[in-house]
Amino acid sequence: MIQIQNITKKYDESIILENTSYTFPERGMVYVLGASGEGKTTLFNILAGFDSDYTGEILVGGVPINQMDSDTLCAYRKDNIGFVFQNYNLLTGYTVLENVMLACTISEEKNEENSKKATKLLQRLGIEEKMNQKVENLSGGQKQRVAIARALMMEPKILFADEPTGALDRTNSTEIIKLLTEIAKERLVVVITHDDKIINFDDEIIRIKGKKIVVEQIHSNTIHTKLYVGNGENAVFSPLARATKNIKVHVKRYIAIAFIFSIGVLSFLFSLSFSNVMAQSIVDFKEKNTAFNNGYIKGVDDGTIYDVLIEDERIENVYYQYPLESLSLSLNGTSVKNIEKFPTAKAKEGLSYGVMPRVGMNEIAITPSLAKKFDDDIHSLLNQTINLVFNDTEYTLEICGIYNAGYDDFLVSSDIERKLYEELTPQNNYSISYDVKEFSDVVKVSKELEKQGIDSKNVADEVFAFETTFDQLNKLFLIISMMILGVGIFVCAILLSKLQNTRYPEIGLLSALGFNKRQISSLILVENILLSIIVSIVNFILLGISIYIASLVQFPLYITSIQMMLSILITFVVIMGLSMFVSYKLIRSETAIALRK
Repeated sequence: MIQIQNITKKYDESIILENTSYTFPERGMVYVLGASGEGKTTLFNILAGFDSDYTGEILVGGVPINQMDSDTLCAYRKDNIGFVFQNYNLLTGYTVLENVMLACTISEEKNEENSKKATKLLQRLGIEEKMNQKVENLSGGQKQRVAIARALMMEPKILFADEPTGALDRTNSTEIIKLLTEIAKERLVVVITHDDKIINFDDEIIRIKGKKIVVEQIHSNTIHTKLYVGNGENAVFSPLARATKNIKVHVKRYIAIAFIFSIGVLSFLFSLSFSNVMAQSIVDFKEKNTAFNNGYIKGVDDGTIYDVLIEDERIENVYYQYPLESLSLSLNGTSVKNIEKFPTAKAKEGLSYGVMPRVGMNEIAITPSLAKKFDDDIHSLLNQTINLVFNDTEYTLEICGIYNAGYDDFLVSSDIERKLYEELTPQNNYSISYDVKEFSDVVKVSKELEKQGIDSKNVADEVFAFETTFDQLNKLFLIISMMILGVGIFVCAILLSKLQNTRYPEIGLLSALGFNKRQISSLILVENILLSIIVSIVNFILLGISIYIASLVQFPLYITSIQMMLSILITFVVIMGLSMFVSYKLIRSETAIALRK
Protein backbone atom coordinates (compact mmCIF):
# COMPACT_ATOMS: atom_id res chain seq x y z
CA MET A 1 0.00 0.00 0.00
CA ILE A 2 2.61 2.54 1.10
CA GLN A 3 6.28 1.95 0.40
CA ILE A 4 9.17 4.05 1.71
CA GLN A 5 12.18 3.63 -0.54
CA ASN A 6 15.58 5.03 0.44
CA ILE A 7 14.24 8.23 1.99
CA THR A 8 16.67 10.90 3.13
CA LYS A 9 15.38 14.06 4.76
CA LYS A 10 17.45 17.06 5.83
CA TYR A 11 16.73 20.33 7.59
CA ASP A 12 19.51 22.65 6.50
CA GLU A 13 22.63 20.59 7.28
CA SER A 14 20.93 18.36 9.86
CA ILE A 15 19.96 14.87 8.63
CA ILE A 16 16.71 13.55 10.17
CA LEU A 17 16.16 10.42 8.09
CA GLU A 18 18.93 8.81 6.07
CA ASN A 19 18.51 6.29 3.25
CA THR A 20 15.77 4.40 5.08
CA SER A 21 13.07 2.13 3.69
CA TYR A 22 9.92 0.44 4.93
CA THR A 23 6.71 -1.07 3.51
CA PHE A 24 3.49 -0.65 5.49
CA PRO A 25 1.02 -3.55 5.74
CA GLU A 26 -2.33 -3.36 4.02
CA ARG A 27 -4.25 -2.99 7.27
CA GLY A 28 -3.93 -3.18 11.04
CA MET A 29 -2.19 -1.02 13.60
CA VAL A 30 1.33 0.23 13.03
CA TYR A 31 2.96 2.12 15.89
CA VAL A 32 5.75 4.54 14.99
CA LEU A 33 7.90 5.11 18.07
CA GLY A 34 10.85 7.36 18.71
CA ALA A 35 12.28 9.86 21.09
CA SER A 36 11.53 13.55 20.71
CA GLY A 37 13.45 14.97 17.75
CA GLU A 38 14.13 11.56 16.19
CA GLY A 39 11.90 12.27 13.18
CA LYS A 40 8.41 10.93 13.97
CA THR A 41 6.68 14.19 12.92
CA THR A 42 8.97 14.47 9.89
CA LEU A 43 7.93 10.98 8.76
CA PHE A 44 4.28 11.86 9.37
CA ASN A 45 4.56 14.97 7.19
CA ILE A 46 6.26 13.01 4.40
CA LEU A 47 3.67 10.21 4.44
CA ALA A 48 0.80 12.71 4.48
CA GLY A 49 2.23 14.59 1.52
CA PHE A 50 2.75 17.76 3.58
CA ASP A 51 6.47 17.72 2.83
CA SER A 52 7.97 16.74 -0.53
CA ASP A 53 11.47 18.11 0.04
CA TYR A 54 13.36 14.83 0.37
CA THR A 55 15.29 12.33 -1.70
CA GLY A 56 14.05 8.82 -2.37
CA GLU A 57 10.43 7.86 -2.98
CA ILE A 58 7.15 7.35 -1.16
CA LEU A 59 5.03 5.07 -3.33
CA VAL A 60 1.25 5.03 -2.85
CA GLY A 61 -0.42 2.46 -5.04
CA GLY A 62 2.81 2.44 -7.03
CA VAL A 63 2.69 6.22 -7.61
CA PRO A 64 5.44 8.42 -6.05
CA ILE A 65 3.64 11.15 -4.10
CA ASN A 66 6.56 13.58 -4.31
CA GLN A 67 5.86 13.79 -8.05
CA MET A 68 2.21 14.71 -7.55
CA ASP A 69 1.18 18.33 -8.00
CA SER A 70 -0.57 20.09 -5.14
CA ASP A 71 -4.10 19.38 -6.42
CA THR A 72 -3.38 15.67 -6.87
CA LEU A 73 -1.88 15.51 -3.38
CA CYS A 74 -5.02 17.07 -1.95
CA ALA A 75 -7.14 14.56 -3.85
CA TYR A 76 -4.89 11.77 -2.58
CA ARG A 77 -5.51 12.85 1.01
CA LYS A 78 -9.23 13.38 0.46
CA ASP A 79 -9.79 9.96 -1.08
CA ASN A 80 -7.41 7.83 1.01
CA ILE A 81 -6.31 9.36 4.30
CA GLY A 82 -7.95 10.39 7.55
CA PHE A 83 -6.11 12.39 10.22
CA VAL A 84 -6.37 12.35 14.00
CA PHE A 85 -4.30 15.03 15.72
CA GLN A 86 -2.96 15.35 19.26
CA ASN A 87 -4.65 18.73 19.79
CA TYR A 88 -7.83 17.58 17.96
CA ASN A 89 -7.84 20.49 15.45
CA LEU A 90 -11.58 20.99 15.85
CA LEU A 91 -13.16 24.26 14.73
CA THR A 92 -14.49 26.25 17.68
CA GLY A 93 -17.88 27.82 17.15
CA TYR A 94 -18.94 24.74 15.17
CA THR A 95 -21.08 21.90 16.51
CA VAL A 96 -19.87 18.32 16.76
CA LEU A 97 -21.88 17.37 13.67
CA GLU A 98 -20.55 20.34 11.68
CA ASN A 99 -16.97 19.40 12.56
CA VAL A 100 -17.49 15.79 11.57
CA MET A 101 -19.05 16.82 8.25
CA LEU A 102 -16.31 19.35 7.43
CA ALA A 103 -14.67 17.12 4.82
CA CYS A 104 -18.05 16.59 3.16
CA THR A 105 -17.89 20.16 1.87
CA ILE A 106 -15.91 18.79 -1.06
CA SER A 107 -17.84 15.51 -1.25
CA GLU A 108 -19.92 14.50 -4.24
CA GLU A 109 -22.60 12.95 -2.00
CA LYS A 110 -25.75 14.80 -0.95
CA ASN A 111 -25.83 16.58 2.38
CA GLU A 112 -28.62 14.35 3.78
CA GLU A 113 -26.58 11.21 3.09
CA ASN A 114 -23.50 12.74 4.69
CA SER A 115 -25.53 13.76 7.74
CA LYS A 116 -26.82 10.19 8.19
CA LYS A 117 -23.31 8.82 7.84
CA ALA A 118 -21.96 11.29 10.41
CA THR A 119 -24.76 10.40 12.84
CA LYS A 120 -23.93 6.69 12.55
CA LEU A 121 -20.26 7.36 13.17
CA LEU A 122 -21.03 9.44 16.25
CA GLN A 123 -23.33 6.69 17.47
CA ARG A 124 -20.60 4.09 16.90
CA LEU A 125 -18.12 6.20 18.84
CA GLY A 126 -20.54 6.76 21.72
CA ILE A 127 -20.97 10.51 21.35
CA GLU A 128 -24.22 10.81 19.41
CA GLU A 129 -25.94 12.78 22.21
CA LYS A 130 -23.36 15.57 21.83
CA MET A 131 -23.77 16.05 18.09
CA ASN A 132 -25.51 19.46 18.33
CA GLN A 133 -23.23 20.87 21.02
CA LYS A 134 -20.33 23.24 20.32
CA VAL A 135 -17.03 21.34 20.45
CA GLU A 136 -15.50 23.79 22.93
CA ASN A 137 -17.92 22.42 25.54
CA LEU A 138 -16.60 18.84 25.27
CA SER A 139 -14.04 16.98 27.37
CA GLY A 140 -10.68 15.95 25.91
CA GLY A 141 -11.76 12.36 25.32
CA GLN A 142 -14.98 13.52 23.64
CA LYS A 143 -13.08 15.90 21.41
CA GLN A 144 -10.77 13.12 20.26
CA ARG A 145 -13.77 10.92 19.44
CA VAL A 146 -15.15 13.76 17.32
CA ALA A 147 -11.77 14.01 15.58
CA ILE A 148 -11.82 10.26 14.88
CA ALA A 149 -15.36 10.49 13.49
CA ARG A 150 -14.28 13.32 11.22
CA ALA A 151 -11.28 11.29 10.04
CA LEU A 152 -13.56 8.35 9.13
CA MET A 153 -16.23 10.40 7.29
CA MET A 154 -14.66 9.97 3.86
CA GLU A 155 -14.04 6.24 4.53
CA PRO A 156 -10.25 6.50 4.18
CA LYS A 157 -8.01 3.52 3.45
CA ILE A 158 -5.41 4.84 5.90
CA LEU A 159 -5.76 6.59 9.24
CA PHE A 160 -2.83 8.64 10.52
CA ALA A 161 -3.00 9.40 14.25
CA ASP A 162 -0.32 11.83 15.42
CA GLU A 163 0.07 11.53 19.22
CA PRO A 164 -3.68 10.83 19.57
CA THR A 165 -3.40 10.32 23.33
CA GLY A 166 -0.86 13.04 24.08
CA ALA A 167 -3.44 15.39 25.59
CA LEU A 168 -5.48 12.72 27.38
CA ASP A 169 -5.34 11.01 30.75
CA ARG A 170 -4.65 7.27 31.00
CA THR A 171 -8.32 6.25 31.07
CA ASN A 172 -9.22 8.25 27.97
CA SER A 173 -5.98 7.16 26.28
CA THR A 174 -6.92 3.50 26.75
CA GLU A 175 -10.41 4.09 25.34
CA ILE A 176 -9.06 5.92 22.27
CA ILE A 177 -6.54 3.16 21.54
CA LYS A 178 -9.33 0.56 21.80
CA LEU A 179 -11.31 2.55 19.26
CA LEU A 180 -8.36 2.80 16.90
CA THR A 181 -7.65 -0.93 17.29
CA GLU A 182 -11.23 -1.69 16.31
CA ILE A 183 -10.96 0.65 13.34
CA ALA A 184 -7.68 -1.03 12.31
CA LYS A 185 -9.57 -4.26 11.54
CA GLU A 186 -10.91 -2.49 8.44
CA ARG A 187 -7.96 -0.32 7.36
CA LEU A 188 -4.38 0.64 8.05
CA VAL A 189 -4.01 2.79 11.16
CA VAL A 190 -0.62 4.44 11.72
CA VAL A 191 -0.17 5.72 15.27
CA ILE A 192 2.76 8.04 15.86
CA THR A 193 3.57 8.17 19.55
CA HIS A 194 6.30 8.37 22.17
CA ASP A 195 4.20 6.52 24.77
CA ASP A 196 5.13 2.80 24.89
CA LYS A 197 2.37 2.14 27.43
CA ILE A 198 -0.46 2.49 24.91
CA ILE A 199 0.92 -0.17 22.53
CA ASN A 200 -0.84 -3.46 21.90
CA PHE A 201 2.08 -5.80 21.36
CA ASP A 202 0.28 -7.98 18.83
CA ASP A 203 0.43 -5.06 16.37
CA GLU A 204 3.29 -3.97 14.15
CA ILE A 205 5.86 -1.72 15.77
CA ILE A 206 8.54 0.37 14.08
CA ARG A 207 10.94 2.77 15.72
CA ILE A 208 12.94 5.66 14.32
CA LYS A 209 16.40 5.16 15.64
CA GLY A 210 19.73 6.44 14.37
CA LYS A 211 17.99 8.14 11.41
CA LYS A 212 16.60 4.77 10.27
CA ILE A 213 13.24 3.02 10.44
CA VAL A 214 13.78 -0.10 12.54
CA VAL A 215 11.11 -2.82 12.60
CA GLU A 216 10.66 -4.10 16.16
CA GLN A 217 7.64 -6.31 15.64
CA ILE A 218 5.86 -7.54 12.51
CA HIS A 219 2.16 -8.25 12.26
CA SER A 220 1.41 -10.27 9.13
CA ASN A 221 -1.50 -9.13 7.02
CA THR A 222 -2.58 -10.54 3.71
CA ILE A 223 -5.55 -8.29 3.01
CA HIS A 224 -4.90 -6.06 0.02
CA THR A 225 -6.57 -2.68 -0.35
CA LYS A 226 -6.24 -0.66 -3.51
CA LEU A 227 -5.68 3.04 -3.09
CA TYR A 228 -7.27 5.54 -5.43
CA VAL A 229 -5.02 8.32 -6.62
CA GLY A 230 -7.08 10.90 -8.52
CA ASN A 231 -6.58 14.55 -9.33
CA GLY A 232 -9.56 16.04 -7.50
CA GLU A 233 -11.31 17.22 -10.67
CA ASN A 234 -14.67 15.75 -9.59
CA ALA A 235 -14.63 17.43 -6.18
CA VAL A 236 -17.59 19.73 -5.69
CA PHE A 237 -17.04 22.76 -3.47
CA SER A 238 -19.28 25.74 -2.81
CA PRO A 239 -17.39 28.24 -0.62
CA LEU A 240 -20.37 30.49 0.20
CA ALA A 241 -21.96 28.26 2.85
CA ARG A 242 -18.62 27.59 4.54
CA ALA A 243 -17.63 31.26 4.38
CA THR A 244 -21.00 32.33 5.81
CA LYS A 245 -20.57 29.92 8.70
CA ASN A 246 -17.07 31.21 9.42
CA ILE A 247 -18.40 34.77 9.40
CA LYS A 248 -21.05 33.78 11.95
CA VAL A 249 -18.45 32.09 14.15
CA HIS A 250 -16.24 35.20 14.16
CA VAL A 251 -19.10 37.70 13.91
CA LYS A 252 -18.15 39.68 17.04
CA ARG A 253 -14.65 40.34 15.75
CA TYR A 254 -15.95 41.24 12.31
CA ILE A 255 -18.52 43.64 13.77
CA ALA A 256 -15.77 45.24 15.89
CA ILE A 257 -13.67 45.69 12.75
CA ALA A 258 -16.68 47.14 10.95
CA PHE A 259 -17.37 49.69 13.71
CA ILE A 260 -13.74 50.76 14.05
CA PHE A 261 -13.30 51.27 10.32
CA SER A 262 -16.70 52.93 9.97
CA ILE A 263 -15.82 55.46 12.67
CA GLY A 264 -12.74 56.37 10.68
CA VAL A 265 -14.77 56.70 7.49
CA LEU A 266 -17.41 58.78 9.29
CA SER A 267 -14.72 61.13 10.57
CA PHE A 268 -13.49 61.55 7.03
CA LEU A 269 -17.05 62.15 5.81
CA PHE A 270 -17.60 64.69 8.57
CA SER A 271 -14.55 66.49 7.20
CA LEU A 272 -16.16 66.46 3.77
CA SER A 273 -19.38 67.62 5.38
CA PHE A 274 -17.56 70.51 6.99
CA SER A 275 -16.11 71.39 3.60
CA ASN A 276 -19.54 71.04 1.99
CA VAL A 277 -21.17 73.17 4.69
CA MET A 278 -18.54 75.85 4.29
CA ALA A 279 -18.86 75.72 0.51
CA GLN A 280 -22.64 76.01 0.84
CA SER A 281 -22.15 78.86 3.31
CA ILE A 282 -20.06 80.64 0.70
CA VAL A 283 -22.81 80.09 -1.87
CA ASP A 284 -25.43 81.38 0.56
CA PHE A 285 -23.18 84.29 1.47
CA LYS A 286 -22.68 85.14 -2.20
CA GLU A 287 -26.41 84.97 -2.86
CA LYS A 288 -27.08 87.22 0.10
CA ASN A 289 -24.14 89.54 -0.54
CA THR A 290 -23.94 89.78 -4.29
CA ALA A 291 -22.12 93.10 -3.82
CA PHE A 292 -19.04 91.23 -2.55
CA ASN A 293 -18.20 90.50 -6.17
CA ASN A 294 -18.50 94.17 -7.04
CA GLY A 295 -15.60 96.53 -7.56
CA TYR A 296 -15.75 100.33 -7.56
CA ILE A 297 -13.14 102.62 -9.09
CA LYS A 298 -13.74 106.31 -8.37
CA GLY A 299 -12.58 109.03 -10.76
CA VAL A 300 -12.90 110.19 -14.34
CA ASP A 301 -11.58 107.67 -16.86
CA ASP A 302 -10.47 108.33 -20.42
CA GLY A 303 -11.15 104.74 -21.38
CA THR A 304 -7.84 103.28 -20.20
CA ILE A 305 -9.17 101.61 -17.06
CA TYR A 306 -12.36 100.59 -18.83
CA ASP A 307 -10.34 98.75 -21.50
CA VAL A 308 -8.28 96.93 -18.86
CA LEU A 309 -11.45 95.71 -17.16
CA ILE A 310 -13.31 94.50 -20.22
CA GLU A 311 -10.27 92.57 -21.48
CA ASP A 312 -10.18 90.49 -18.29
CA GLU A 313 -12.31 87.36 -18.84
CA ARG A 314 -12.93 87.07 -15.10
CA ILE A 315 -14.78 90.40 -15.06
CA GLU A 316 -18.29 91.26 -16.29
CA ASN A 317 -20.84 94.09 -16.07
CA VAL A 318 -18.27 96.86 -16.62
CA TYR A 319 -19.89 100.30 -16.92
CA TYR A 320 -19.41 103.96 -16.06
CA GLN A 321 -21.36 105.47 -13.17
CA TYR A 322 -22.76 108.99 -12.80
CA PRO A 323 -24.46 111.06 -10.07
CA LEU A 324 -28.26 111.04 -10.28
CA GLU A 325 -30.63 113.78 -9.15
CA SER A 326 -34.37 114.24 -8.73
CA LEU A 327 -35.26 110.65 -8.10
CA SER A 328 -38.39 109.72 -6.18
CA LEU A 329 -39.51 106.60 -4.34
CA SER A 330 -43.14 105.83 -3.47
CA LEU A 331 -44.60 103.05 -1.36
CA ASN A 332 -48.12 102.58 0.05
CA GLY A 333 -49.09 106.18 -0.63
CA THR A 334 -45.89 107.63 0.83
CA SER A 335 -43.51 109.35 -1.58
CA VAL A 336 -39.96 110.60 -1.01
CA LYS A 337 -38.81 113.01 -3.73
CA ASN A 338 -35.70 114.83 -4.90
CA ILE A 339 -33.38 112.05 -3.80
CA GLU A 340 -29.76 112.45 -4.86
CA LYS A 341 -27.87 109.30 -5.74
CA PHE A 342 -24.08 109.25 -5.87
CA PRO A 343 -22.30 106.04 -6.87
CA THR A 344 -20.79 104.22 -3.91
CA ALA A 345 -18.71 101.09 -3.36
CA LYS A 346 -21.46 98.47 -3.02
CA ALA A 347 -19.14 95.87 -1.57
CA LYS A 348 -18.33 98.10 1.39
CA GLU A 349 -21.95 98.36 2.48
CA GLY A 350 -23.09 96.03 5.26
CA LEU A 351 -26.50 94.40 5.35
CA SER A 352 -28.91 94.59 8.26
CA TYR A 353 -31.71 92.55 6.73
CA GLY A 354 -32.32 90.64 3.54
CA VAL A 355 -29.96 90.43 0.58
CA MET A 356 -28.27 92.79 -1.82
CA PRO A 357 -29.98 93.41 -5.20
CA ARG A 358 -29.46 90.63 -7.76
CA VAL A 359 -29.25 90.98 -11.51
CA GLY A 360 -32.48 90.20 -13.33
CA MET A 361 -34.57 90.27 -10.15
CA ASN A 362 -35.75 93.97 -10.27
CA GLU A 363 -34.66 94.49 -6.67
CA ILE A 364 -33.65 97.46 -4.51
CA ALA A 365 -31.94 97.79 -1.12
CA ILE A 366 -32.47 100.94 0.96
CA THR A 367 -30.85 102.49 4.03
CA PRO A 368 -32.56 102.50 7.46
CA SER A 369 -33.06 106.29 7.44
CA LEU A 370 -34.82 106.09 4.09
CA ALA A 371 -36.80 103.03 5.18
CA LYS A 372 -38.16 104.81 8.26
CA LYS A 373 -39.81 107.39 6.02
CA PHE A 374 -42.06 104.61 4.77
CA ASP A 375 -42.54 102.56 7.96
CA ASP A 376 -41.11 102.59 11.47
CA ASP A 377 -40.88 98.81 11.33
CA ILE A 378 -38.24 98.75 8.62
CA HIS A 379 -38.00 94.96 8.68
CA SER A 380 -41.61 94.74 7.50
CA LEU A 381 -40.64 96.51 4.26
CA LEU A 382 -38.79 93.48 2.94
CA ASN A 383 -40.40 91.95 -0.16
CA GLN A 384 -42.75 94.90 -0.57
CA THR A 385 -43.02 96.63 -3.95
CA ILE A 386 -41.70 100.17 -4.31
CA ASN A 387 -41.76 102.50 -7.33
CA LEU A 388 -38.62 104.32 -8.45
CA VAL A 389 -39.14 107.29 -10.81
CA PHE A 390 -36.34 108.99 -12.75
CA ASN A 391 -36.78 111.32 -15.78
CA ASP A 392 -40.43 110.34 -15.99
CA THR A 393 -39.55 106.65 -16.22
CA GLU A 394 -41.00 104.42 -13.54
CA TYR A 395 -39.36 101.22 -12.32
CA THR A 396 -41.30 98.80 -10.16
CA LEU A 397 -38.87 97.12 -7.78
CA GLU A 398 -39.00 94.80 -4.80
CA ILE A 399 -37.28 95.75 -1.56
CA CYS A 400 -34.81 92.93 -1.00
CA GLY A 401 -32.67 94.35 1.81
CA ILE A 402 -31.80 97.05 4.32
CA TYR A 403 -28.12 98.05 4.39
CA ASN A 404 -26.13 100.06 6.92
CA ALA A 405 -25.55 103.57 5.65
CA GLY A 406 -26.17 106.63 7.81
CA TYR A 407 -27.99 108.67 5.20
CA ASP A 408 -30.86 108.37 2.72
CA ASP A 409 -29.68 106.18 -0.11
CA PHE A 410 -30.47 103.07 -2.10
CA LEU A 411 -28.75 100.44 -4.22
CA VAL A 412 -30.07 98.70 -7.30
CA SER A 413 -28.56 95.86 -9.33
CA SER A 414 -26.19 96.65 -12.16
CA ASP A 415 -28.79 96.01 -14.90
CA ILE A 416 -31.26 98.52 -13.38
CA GLU A 417 -28.50 101.03 -12.66
CA ARG A 418 -27.32 100.95 -16.28
CA LYS A 419 -30.87 101.67 -17.47
CA LEU A 420 -30.94 104.74 -15.27
CA TYR A 421 -27.69 106.00 -16.81
CA GLU A 422 -29.05 105.50 -20.34
CA GLU A 423 -31.43 108.42 -19.72
CA LEU A 424 -28.57 110.84 -18.95
CA THR A 425 -27.03 113.25 -21.43
CA PRO A 426 -23.31 112.55 -22.11
CA GLN A 427 -21.03 113.81 -19.30
CA ASN A 428 -17.81 112.87 -17.53
CA ASN A 429 -18.11 109.67 -15.56
CA TYR A 430 -17.96 109.74 -11.80
CA SER A 431 -16.72 106.16 -11.30
CA ILE A 432 -16.57 102.67 -12.85
CA SER A 433 -18.43 99.62 -11.61
CA TYR A 434 -17.56 96.03 -12.41
CA ASP A 435 -18.38 92.55 -11.13
CA VAL A 436 -16.01 89.61 -10.71
CA LYS A 437 -17.71 86.49 -12.10
CA GLU A 438 -16.39 84.03 -9.51
CA PHE A 439 -16.12 84.67 -5.80
CA SER A 440 -12.78 82.84 -5.73
CA ASP A 441 -11.29 85.35 -8.21
CA VAL A 442 -12.08 88.47 -6.18
CA VAL A 443 -8.68 88.55 -4.44
CA LYS A 444 -6.71 87.72 -7.59
CA VAL A 445 -8.42 90.43 -9.65
CA SER A 446 -7.92 93.01 -6.91
CA LYS A 447 -4.20 92.25 -6.66
CA GLU A 448 -3.68 92.49 -10.41
CA LEU A 449 -5.50 95.83 -10.60
CA GLU A 450 -3.39 97.06 -7.70
CA LYS A 451 -0.21 96.09 -9.59
CA GLN A 452 -1.38 98.25 -12.50
CA GLY A 453 -1.91 101.22 -10.20
CA ILE A 454 -5.71 101.01 -10.27
CA ASP A 455 -7.33 101.83 -6.94
CA SER A 456 -10.39 99.63 -6.68
CA LYS A 457 -12.73 99.80 -3.71
CA ASN A 458 -13.70 96.21 -2.89
CA VAL A 459 -13.69 93.67 -0.11
CA ALA A 460 -10.70 91.63 -1.30
CA ASP A 461 -9.14 91.74 2.17
CA GLU A 462 -12.29 90.43 3.80
CA VAL A 463 -12.68 87.74 1.15
CA PHE A 464 -9.02 86.74 1.58
CA ALA A 465 -9.43 86.46 5.36
CA PHE A 466 -12.65 84.51 4.89
CA GLU A 467 -11.11 82.05 2.43
CA THR A 468 -7.89 81.68 4.44
CA THR A 469 -9.80 80.87 7.62
CA PHE A 470 -11.95 78.37 5.76
CA ASP A 471 -8.94 76.68 4.13
CA GLN A 472 -7.06 76.44 7.42
CA LEU A 473 -10.02 75.00 9.27
CA ASN A 474 -10.78 72.62 6.44
CA LYS A 475 -7.16 71.41 6.28
CA LEU A 476 -6.98 71.01 10.06
CA PHE A 477 -10.18 68.99 10.18
CA LEU A 478 -9.12 66.96 7.14
CA ILE A 479 -5.76 66.12 8.75
CA ILE A 480 -7.47 65.06 11.98
CA SER A 481 -9.99 62.98 10.01
CA MET A 482 -7.25 61.36 7.94
CA MET A 483 -5.38 60.52 11.13
CA ILE A 484 -8.51 58.93 12.62
CA LEU A 485 -9.11 57.04 9.37
CA GLY A 486 -5.47 55.95 9.33
CA VAL A 487 -5.70 54.74 12.93
CA GLY A 488 -8.92 52.92 12.03
CA ILE A 489 -7.24 51.18 9.09
CA PHE A 490 -4.21 50.32 11.24
CA VAL A 491 -6.34 48.88 14.05
CA CYS A 492 -8.45 46.96 11.51
CA ALA A 493 -5.27 45.56 9.97
CA ILE A 494 -4.08 44.40 13.40
CA LEU A 495 -7.46 42.83 14.26
CA LEU A 496 -7.67 41.13 10.88
CA SER A 497 -4.09 39.93 11.17
CA LYS A 498 -4.71 38.50 14.64
CA LEU A 499 -7.91 36.87 13.45
CA GLN A 500 -6.19 35.31 10.46
CA ASN A 501 -3.30 34.12 12.65
CA THR A 502 -5.79 32.13 14.73
CA ARG A 503 -6.99 30.41 11.59
CA TYR A 504 -3.76 28.70 10.55
CA PRO A 505 -4.79 25.38 12.19
CA GLU A 506 -8.13 25.58 10.35
CA ILE A 507 -6.43 26.13 6.99
CA GLY A 508 -3.93 23.36 7.75
CA LEU A 509 -6.83 21.06 8.67
CA LEU A 510 -8.71 21.87 5.46
CA SER A 511 -5.58 21.09 3.45
CA ALA A 512 -5.15 17.81 5.36
CA LEU A 513 -8.77 16.92 4.61
CA GLY A 514 -8.16 17.36 0.90
CA PHE A 515 -9.04 20.99 0.20
CA ASN A 516 -6.65 22.26 -2.47
CA LYS A 517 -5.14 25.74 -2.64
CA ARG A 518 -7.74 26.92 -5.14
CA GLN A 519 -10.62 25.87 -2.88
CA ILE A 520 -9.01 27.43 0.20
CA SER A 521 -8.31 30.63 -1.74
CA SER A 522 -11.92 30.80 -2.94
CA LEU A 523 -13.14 30.27 0.64
CA ILE A 524 -10.97 33.11 1.97
CA LEU A 525 -11.96 35.31 -0.98
CA VAL A 526 -15.68 34.83 -0.33
CA GLU A 527 -15.16 35.51 3.39
CA ASN A 528 -13.30 38.71 2.56
CA ILE A 529 -16.09 39.77 0.20
CA LEU A 530 -18.70 39.10 2.90
CA LEU A 531 -16.62 41.04 5.43
CA SER A 532 -16.31 43.96 3.02
CA ILE A 533 -20.09 43.93 2.51
CA ILE A 534 -20.68 43.84 6.29
CA VAL A 535 -18.36 46.80 6.89
CA SER A 536 -19.98 48.73 4.03
CA ILE A 537 -23.46 48.05 5.46
CA VAL A 538 -22.38 49.10 8.97
CA ASN A 539 -20.81 52.22 7.48
CA PHE A 540 -24.05 53.03 5.64
CA ILE A 541 -26.18 52.44 8.77
CA LEU A 542 -23.93 54.58 11.00
CA LEU A 543 -23.91 57.31 8.38
CA GLY A 544 -27.71 57.23 8.18
CA ILE A 545 -27.98 57.39 11.98
CA SER A 546 -25.53 60.32 12.07
CA ILE A 547 -27.50 62.23 9.46
CA TYR A 548 -30.77 61.54 11.31
CA ILE A 549 -29.37 62.66 14.69
CA ALA A 550 -27.84 65.73 13.06
CA SER A 551 -31.23 66.67 11.66
CA LEU A 552 -32.85 66.27 15.09
CA VAL A 553 -30.36 68.54 16.83
CA GLN A 554 -30.16 70.84 13.77
CA PHE A 555 -26.45 70.20 13.34
CA PRO A 556 -25.20 71.23 9.87
CA LEU A 557 -24.21 67.86 8.39
CA TYR A 558 -24.19 67.99 4.62
CA ILE A 559 -22.93 64.97 2.64
CA THR A 560 -23.83 64.57 -1.03
CA SER A 561 -25.27 61.34 -2.41
CA ILE A 562 -22.20 60.87 -4.58
CA GLN A 563 -19.92 61.23 -1.56
CA MET A 564 -22.02 58.69 0.35
CA MET A 565 -21.88 56.18 -2.50
CA LEU A 566 -18.15 56.77 -2.98
CA SER A 567 -17.50 56.29 0.73
CA ILE A 568 -19.32 52.94 0.68
CA LEU A 569 -17.47 51.88 -2.47
CA ILE A 570 -14.12 52.96 -1.03
CA THR A 571 -14.95 51.16 2.23
CA PHE A 572 -15.58 47.95 0.29
CA VAL A 573 -12.38 48.31 -1.76
CA VAL A 574 -10.17 49.21 1.25
CA ILE A 575 -11.48 46.39 3.45
CA MET A 576 -11.23 43.95 0.56
CA GLY A 577 -7.65 44.99 -0.16
CA LEU A 578 -6.74 44.95 3.53
CA SER A 579 -8.31 41.51 4.02
CA MET A 580 -6.53 40.04 1.01
CA PHE A 581 -3.24 41.53 2.18
CA VAL A 582 -3.42 40.00 5.66
CA SER A 583 -4.74 36.71 4.17
CA TYR A 584 -1.83 36.37 1.74
CA LYS A 585 0.44 34.36 4.06
CA LEU A 586 -2.49 32.36 5.41
CA ILE A 587 -3.55 31.16 1.96
CA ARG A 588 0.01 30.20 1.00
CA SER A 589 0.99 28.56 4.28
CA GLU A 590 2.29 25.00 4.13
CA THR A 591 -0.01 22.40 5.65
CA ALA A 592 2.45 21.09 8.24
CA ILE A 593 3.44 24.60 9.36
CA ALA A 594 -0.19 25.72 9.57
CA LEU A 595 -1.14 22.71 11.70
CA ARG A 596 1.65 23.46 14.18
CA LYS A 597 0.51 27.07 14.80
